[in-house]
Amino acid sequence: MKSPRSSAVQCPSGRLRVLETTDLHMQLLDYDYFADRQDPTTGLIRLADQIAALRDDPLVTSILCDNGDLIQGNPLADYLAQNLRPDQTHPMIAALNVLQYDAMTLGNHEFDYGPAFLRNVLSKATFPVVCTNVPAFYGDDRVTPSTILARDILCDDGIRHPIKIGILGFTPPQFADTGNPEFNATDIRMAAQKIVPQVKAAGADIIVALCHSGVGLAEDIPRMENAALSLAQVPGIDALLLGHTHEAFPDASIVTDGPADYAGGRLHGKPAVMAEFGAQSLGVIELALRREPHGWQITDHQARLVRASSRKGAESRLCQDLRALVTVPHAATVAQMQEPVAQTSVPITSYFATVQPDLSQHLLAQAMQRAISAALEGSHAPVLAATSSFRFGGRSGLGHYIDIPIGPITLRDVAAIFPFADHLCAVRRTGKQLRLWLERAAAHYNRMQPGHYNQPLINPQSAAYNCDAIFGLSYQIDLTQPARFDPHGREINHGARRIVQMRFQDKAVKDDDVFIVATNSFRARSGGGFPKIAPEDIVYTSRQTLRDILIKDLKAAGSVTAKLHSNWAFAPIPNTAATFVSSPQARDHTTGPITYLRQEADRRARYRITF
Repeated sequence: MKSPRSSAVQCPSGRLRVLETTDLHMQLLDYDYFADRQDPTTGLIRLADQIAALRDDPLVTSILCDNGDLIQGNPLADYLAQNLRPDQTHPMIAALNVLQYDAMTLGNHEFDYGPAFLRNVLSKATFPVVCTNVPAFYGDDRVTPSTILARDILCDDGIRHPIKIGILGFTPPQFADTGNPEFNATDIRMAAQKIVPQVKAAGADIIVALCHSGVGLAEDIPRMENAALSLAQVPGIDALLLGHTHEAFPDASIVTDGPADYAGGRLHGKPAVMAEFGAQSLGVIELALRREPHGWQITDHQARLVRASSRKGAESRLCQDLRALVTVPHAATVAQMQEPVAQTSVPITSYFATVQPDLSQHLLAQAMQRAISAALEGSHAPVLAATSSFRFGGRSGLGHYIDIPIGPITLRDVAAIFPFADHLCAVRRTGKQLRLWLERAAAHYNRMQPGHYNQPLINPQSAAYNCDAIFGLSYQIDLTQPARFDPHGREINHGARRIVQMRFQDKAVKDDDVFIVATNSFRARSGGGFPKIAPEDIVYTSRQTLRDILIKDLKAAGSVTAKLHSNWAFAPIPNTAATFVSSPQARDHTTGPITYLRQEADRRARYRITF
């Protein structure tokens, strides 16, 4: 959109409010299925009254959009995928219908349950579903490459003037790298460059991009997973709704001087917002508009996040209606999740998942290694396993950890260890490629200054789900060295080498040694900005989901009795330590070099690790 021009004629002005939810991951209720308890910080139901209030403002036109990863991500989602009849409306789609959403796009996890299930779910939506860069998936009127919303704006002249709002939708193309022709996806920026002129020609006054993708890098790299910053450079796109990385945007705590203005909520000067996952907050973009003779112009904008307010008194009728949508499947899911699959004689937690070897990941890795060894019987290459934690606190909140006490391991616990519907893959990797894999994972940590004791351990731009550990190897991470990759997976120090002492069965791993690595299907497609894996190096993909494989393995084992064998550690640094935050409950599980320091103002606890 062109910059506003001064004019002698008084042009009418008004406001447009764009509201966003993203990465709801089936979190309709204020309930944590992984911890089996109410959670007042999460759930679309906690935002419903605020959404209604913001939409009822008579002076402001509003549109409400969801940015994907809507129907997958917790045990309720899995229950529905298995039990929802074709004639039933999916409760999350029903909730969006009740709240009168104007549009949604698809996230990568929308496709986890297969194209037939997804098409049936979307067929019940009363609003347009837009996904611009998945050309093989639209064509049956359920998903379209774009849509135009015809609305009107109440202006300061007292007249409602018509406006046409173009909506585009984008999802990370990596999800489609499976060989399934129904899962064909194109580069985000290229798809935008192609369609924006068409939407403009069709009459759109402004264009809002629903981009299920993180901020990412400024430069344009083909098939970027996190491409919002690159997308913002496309002429004609006026505002962006972000997602996928479970960040908060804007975020005043992040100070930058580049094209991504975290504090101001701008990408290349354009307004952008990313609501927090699980409906922890609502994204809001306020656009001030002026209707000039040559079209609508944005004269000012503001992006912000709105958190759910504490409920006082009885629940509203709207919230009661939303809760009623899942009464039966919620009860069935809670009951199902109580089923025991094994016993443990030791606690299993993820409080220190990226600070020391993690038992929950170790159990998953063992199951993966055994399954791949059986599937590839006769292969002479050693089988390793790459895992990461998905309940690690951080961006996801204080209660977002695994904490399985001594006693039964239930289906709920297994879902917490691996919450997604990914499949198990086996990939062929050389010793050199393994080192790059681990170097990418080690971008999670800051560089340490020897002799300092209170330096931050974790890079705040990195998420723990991208901090893989590889089981079957032993290695150290030398944090006196610079990171070879940045948190987006971009190589920034070609000669850097944090991974040292990498060994297999007490022998140094050589560059040309060949291994089979068991991993999830998302990582096998280079999800998370990891070095690309060629299709011919993906030598096996399971029919079962990875979680089902873990359940089968735990049932066969019957019990967990041994504490974790340490396969990796930080390289020693004399007279040096670093601090990090975790749950206050982690204090009961501190071992070795980790000590408790204090409680923080945000209710998290700070710990120190000595190198």
